[in-house]
Parts: sequence; structure tokens; C-alpha cells
Amino acid sequence: MIQRIQTIYLLISTIFLILVSFNDCIKFLNAGDDCVYKYSVMDCPVVMAILIITIILTFGSIFLFNNRVLQMRVVGFATILILLNIAAFAVFVALDDCMDYNISVTWATFLPIVSVVMNLLAIKAIGIDEAKVRSLNRLR
Repeated sequence: MIQRIQTIYLLISTIFLILVSFNDCIKFLNAGDDCVYKYSVMDCPVVMAILIITIILTFGSIFLFNNRVLQMRVVGFATILILLNIAAFAVFVALDDCMDYNISVTWATFLPIVSVVMNLLAIKAIGIDEAKVRSLNRLR
């Protein structure tokens, strides 16, 4: 299980999603570069609920290595949830009335995008494993 590359991709994706949940993603600064307000994923319960479900699905999909088709579907669904999470957080920030301040984007904002890339790489690696298993079954 650990020796498969998709396990590493999914573990990295899970770690990045956990890091997003505990760090500030966007800061609003005034003219003196003083932080006026910080946005974290924990500020919005809907976004946090989606993130928790995504973390559970991504980490849980590591243990579905016996059923590769189901594993690809779960990782694909988790990827869609990450994209939904990004959109929900953007709407949550856009609806705030702090738009007259300067916006500072932190490093934690880009981790969901990297997590999507890791999930897509995992789906590709799972597909390659499934193709190898099917080709071996044809040889028998």
C-alpha cells in the first residue's frame, strides 16, 4: 500500500488540506500595512464542513487500494469537493464589506490548488495500476 505512488500523492494532498484548515488564507491590510482582518477557513462553517469531508475522503481513499475503480471515483469526488471549497471560500470573502482595504493572499491560499493537482496525479496513477492488472488478467 505505501509503496504505491498514488498513496504518496493522496497523503500529500491530505496534509495540504489539513494545513489549509489551520492557517489564515487572506488578510486585509490598511494603508500602513497593518492587518485589519484575517480570513481562515474556520471562519465559515460551510467551507469548514466541506473541507473536513474532503480530508476524510482523501485520507480514506488510501485504504481503498483493493478496489481501484472505487478509489478513482472517491478521489475524483474529493477533487470536485476541493474545487467547490475554493469557490465557496471565494464567495465568502467576496460577500464581506472589507473590500476597501488591500488584500494580501498567503501561502495557504494556494495549497488547495496543489492538492487538486496531487489528486489528479493520484487518479492517473490509479488508472495505470488498473490497466496493468487488467492486462495481466488477459494473459491468464
